[in-house]
Amino acid sequence: MIIRPTASTSRTRRESIRPSPLPKRLVHEIVRLFAKRVPLRTQLLALSLAACPVLAQDCPWVLETTPNPEGNLILFGLSARANDDVWAAGSRSVFLPGDSRTYNYIARWDGTDWFETNAPQPSTLSDFQILRDIIALGPDDAIAVGSYSPPASSSQSQSMRWDGSSWHLLDSPSYAGGSSFQAIGTMGDRVWAVGSKYSELPPPAALTFPMAARLDGDDWDVVYVPPLAATGGRSFNHIRAIDGASEDDGWAAGTAQEVNLGFGPAAMMIRWDGSQWTQYDLFPILSSTAFSSVEALTVISGDNAWAAGFDYDNARQQTIPLILHWDGSAWSNVPVPSFDNSAELRAIAARSADDIYAAGTQTEAGGSPHALILHYDGVQWSVVPENQLTDYGTWFRAMTVAGDDVWAAGQSNGLSDGITQRRRPCDGGCTADFNHDGSLNFFDVSSFLAAFNAQDPATDLTGDGLFNFFDISSYLDLFAAGCP
Repeated sequence: MIIRPTASTSRTRRESIRPSPLPKRLVHEIVRLFAKRVPLRTQLLALSLAACPVLAQDCPWVLETTPNPEGNLILFGLSARANDDVWAAGSRSVFLPGDSRTYNYIARWDGTDWFETNAPQPSTLSDFQILRDIIALGPDDAIAVGSYSPPASSSQSQSMRWDGSSWHLLDSPSYAGGSSFQAIGTMGDRVWAVGSKYSELPPPAALTFPMAARLDGDDWDVVYVPPLAATGGRSFNHIRAIDGASEDDGWAAGTAQEVNLGFGPAAMMIRWDGSQWTQYDLFPILSSTAFSSVEALTVISGDNAWAAGFDYDNARQQTIPLILHWDGSAWSNVPVPSFDNSAELRAIAARSADDIYAAGTQTEAGGSPHALILHYDGVQWSVVPENQLTDYGTWFRAMTVAGDDVWAAGQSNGLSDGITQRRRPCDGGCTADFNHDGSLNFFDVSSFLAAFNAQDPATDLTGDGLFNFFDISSYLDLFAAGCP
C-alpha cells in the first residue's frame, strides 16, 4: 500500500462567449456532408496520415521546478488562465533541531519561469500551515485555500486572495474542534471551497462533517452538506474536490468512514442542484467500501464529468486507480490499465472531451513511488510511458490545463524543489488530429464537434471569440488537408 496523504484538485476556468449549443440536426448534417467530401481527397489524406506524428506517445513531459530556497516543498494545487498565467500552491517544511516549521507556498508561472509570491502566514508560530488548492479567476484575481494551526487551538480553515500585487487573508470558517479547506472550484460564476468541519452535534454524531462554503464578495457562506457517515465518535467525512457545469449543477467528492456501520474509508460523491446538496450512492460501483476515495473532479458539461481517485483490490491486496464517469444520468466505473503493485490517482484535468489526463503514483514491489499519468483519447485510458516523465520518486497531486499545455505537480523523494511537469503540444501544427491519437478519422470530427458544443476555446479556429459555422468549416478544411 502506498502512502496516502490528502490531495487536492486543479482546474482551469474557461471564459468565452457562450451561444446556444449547435442543434443536433445540424451536427448530423455536418457529419453527413463531411462524409461525402472525404472521398474526394482520399489519396491526399492517406499520405498525410502516414506522416502524422503519434502525439499521445511522443510528447514528453518537461520538468519545470518551482523555486524553493530551503526545506522540502509539496505542491497540492494548480490552476491556470493561459499558457503564461499558471498558479501553484502547497507547503514548505523546514526542519530544525528538535522542531519544524511548515509555511504556505504560492508560485506563479509567467510563460518562461516560476517565481514565488509572498503568501501570508496566519500561524503566529509557523508550526503548521498548508495550502491545499488554488484557483485563477482573472489576471488580477486568484484564491488559495487550506488550513493552519492557531495558538492553543485546533486546526482551522484558511483562505487568501490575490489582488494583482499581493495576497491578503480572508475570513474563513472556524469551528470549535477544527475545520479545513481541501479544495476550491467554480459552479458557473460562483466560487466554492470544500473540506471538513468538526461536528457541532453531541455524540453519537460523527466526529467530522463535510463542509462546503460559497464565496460572497470576500466572505464565505457555509452551506449544509449531509454527511455520508452520520454517527460514531471516530466517523468522519472529508470533501477533497469540487467542480460544476453551472450554478445549479455541480459535484463534490471525497471520502467518509462510518465506524458503527462498518464502511470506509469509502469514496463519497455529493451533488448540488442549485438549492441543496444530496449524497449520491457510489457503493454499487466500487470494488471496495473499506478503502477507496475520490480525490479529483473535472466537469466538462452537465452530462460529461470525470472523477479520479483510488479503490482497493481485495484479491491482490493493493490499491488500484479509480476512474468514474458521469453521463448525465449515472456514474459508472470506467476500466483502466492494471498494475502489478499499488497505484492511485490524485488529480484529473481535461483539454477536451476526448483528451483527458489523470495523475498520481504507482509503486515498485518494495514500495518506492513513481510518477503515474494516464491519458484518455475518447475511447480508452492508457498509461503514459514512464520514459516520457521526469521521475524522482514522484507523487503527482494536482493537474491543470493552460491553453494547449497540460501541467502536473506534486512532490518527490529526490528533489526539494516543487515538482511541476508540463506537456506542450508537439504535433507540428496538426490541428486536425483533434483527439491527439496520431490518426485522422471520424473520432477526430466527433471530438471537435463535442468540444465545439462545449465552447472549448480550442475550437475557435478563426480566433474571433465566437463559436459558429466558420470554425467548423475551418476544421473540415484542415482535416481534409491532413497532417503536414
